[in-house]
This record gives sequence, structure tokens and C-alpha cells, in this order.
Amino acid sequence: MTGTGTTEEPTPPGPVFIVGSMRSGSTLLRLILDSHPHIAVGPESGFMSGLAGVKEVPDWQHGAGWFQRLGWSEDEIDERLRVFYDGIFRRHAQQQGKRRWGEKTPFHTSHIDEMARVFPDAVFVGIVRHPGAVAVSLRKKFHYTFADAVDYWVSTNYEMAQSGSALSRRFFLVRYEDLVGDGEAVLRELMVAIGEPWHPHLLEHHQVQRAQGAPRIVEGATSTRDAIDPTRADRWTDAVTPTDHVALRRTGGLAEVFGYRPLGPELHEPLVPGSARRRIVDGDDLARRWSEWRDRPSDPPGRPASVVDASPEQLAARLAMVEQALVRARARRAVRVVDAFRKVQRGRRVSDVREAWGTLRGVPGTASPPAGE
Repeated sequence: MTGTGTTEEPTPPGPVFIVGSMRSGSTLLRLILDSHPHIAVGPESGFMSGLAGVKEVPDWQHGAGWFQRLGWSEDEIDERLRVFYDGIFRRHAQQQGKRRWGEKTPFHTSHIDEMARVFPDAVFVGIVRHPGAVAVSLRKKFHYTFADAVDYWVSTNYEMAQSGSALSRRFFLVRYEDLVGDGEAVLRELMVAIGEPWHPHLLEHHQVQRAQGAPRIVEGATSTRDAIDPTRADRWTDAVTPTDHVALRRTGGLAEVFGYRPLGPELHEPLVPGSARRRIVDGDDLARRWSEWRDRPSDPPGRPASVVDASPEQLAARLAMVEQALVRARARRAVRVVDAFRKVQRGRRVSDVREAWGTLRGVPGTASPPAGE
């Protein structure tokens, strides 16, 4: 207590970021954590694309480092961005009567390092699901080929494991199968990890979400009214073909990092055998498992084409904008000059030379074509 008889407000806890691939159960985990009396995790925002766009203006060759040309350091920009986005999400939490905010967007697995930098007090909860289950769901929902869906699982979870293993006690990993199969045990461990008390509402998210007035259907076509259902964990096995099994073999080493058998729904083992915390791992635990993957590639696997969450009309408009930009770019004199000279180099026919000089006509310092050309 100060001399004026007032007390200082305690520092609010840092945000909780949920990360994981599409179709991994991240929306279910969001709804569960959002049902805790202290935590508000609203619908997907994708805010990291906006944050990245502030730091490096997209679609402009001078977009990188623009603020440094004005005398601002990256740390100063990070501080401004932290205050800005914290204010947006914290107000949402306060409107829900809660003290802590969280966020979940699947493609944020590519931004974990930057999120950890901008929000140094944040904790991360990663969720992973068997590659076969994710691939089956992506094929059904987004019309991926099974092989492309497997590649997506590998590239996304490689990024998450690589970044999470460097965050020590700021990163905690949950398996979807454990969450739906032994929810209370998993969530009790998770609450200890992120510094929140246990509350039974975590197991009643379908009732809490209804009471909060949440939409019936949210991102990923997830029903907010459905209770946790353990039978969902293995449903995917009936939809896998022998050809699909061949694709699943490509997940081998990485699947084992997460305790999966690539070709079956069974789990290898608790993620931390012999530990009191058997159902989640932190970044240090993950780093040890990561180091045991002997055939791990030194660079992240290539990412297949990602799903763009946009309507056909929006996609058509974007394509038209790109086509117009290409037409404008090729119309520039420098591009036309280069194209003309390339034709000369390839053939040096009379028509090519005349076309090249025609392009250059009017450019200062250009001589007339040699006689006889």
C-alpha cells in the first residue's frame, strides 16, 4: 500500500496463444480455454499478418526497414505493436469479464518466433493430431489430395516443433487424442503450466459457450454445442486407403517426435515417460524429443499450396488485381527494352533488331541502328 492509501494493480498475465495445423482440434481447444472464467479466446483474427505488414510493407520493394529510415529501431516498433494489439484483445477480454486474453489462428505456426519476440510474457499452447486424421479431414473439408495434406501436416508441425522447442517453459504441447480421451487430466496439467487455477467449466465448454451466446457454428465448421467426444479420435482410420498409407510413411520421424505411429491410430507412449506430467510436454521436453529425430532435415520441408480462406468472388478479384499489376509492370519501358534485347540475342533477325530499336526510340543517348540492319 502506498502513502495515499491506494494499492498498485497487479500486472495482468500475458496472453495465451494456441497454435497448430488446420484440422488439429485447435478450435475445440479455443472453446475450452475460452470457457475458463479468467481467459477469453475469441474467434480467429489472423492479426500476425497485419503485424508483419506494419513491419514490412507488402508488395513494395522498399517495404522492409521503412521505420528504420525514420530513425525507429525494431524494438521500439515492437513495443508500439505490443501495446496496440494488447489493447485490442484485452478490451475484448474485459468485455467478457475476464482478465487474460488469448488468440488462435492456424497459420500463426509460421509466426511463433515473432510472436514470442513481440509478446515476451506470452505462453504458447500447441496442439497436434495424428497426421492421418488431419489429412483425411483436409481432403474432406478443403479437397486436398491426401499426399498434399500429409505434406502440409509435416511442414506445419515441423515449424511448430522447431520454434516450440526453443521456448522452454513458455511452450506446452497437447495431443488431440489425449485431450478428447482424458480431458480432465490433460487440462489440469495445462492449467498448472499456464498459471491458472482449475475450473470445472473447462469440461463444460458446450454449456458455457451456449450461455455466453456464442454462435452455434464457428471456424472450421465446429459446433460450440458439442461436448468433448472421445470417439472422434479414431474415426479417420476407416477413410484411409492403401495408397494413403504410402503417403503417411513420409511422416515417420516427425510423427514419432509427437508419439504417433504413422500407420495406425495407436499412441507410442506418454510424451514424457516416467514423469508426473505425462500428458503435455513443455519446450524443454520437446527439444529432447526433437534432438532424438536422427534423420531430421536441416531445413523445414517445403510447404504445399495453402488453403486461402476466401470466397470465389474474393479469389477472382485478387486474381484480377494480380493480372493487372503484371500488365502494368510489363508495360514499363525498362521491361520492354530488356525483352527487346533478349529477342535480339536469341535471333538477331532483321525484324528483331527493328523491334528493339523501335522500343528504344525516344530514349536519350540512343544511336540509330547500324546501316544495313
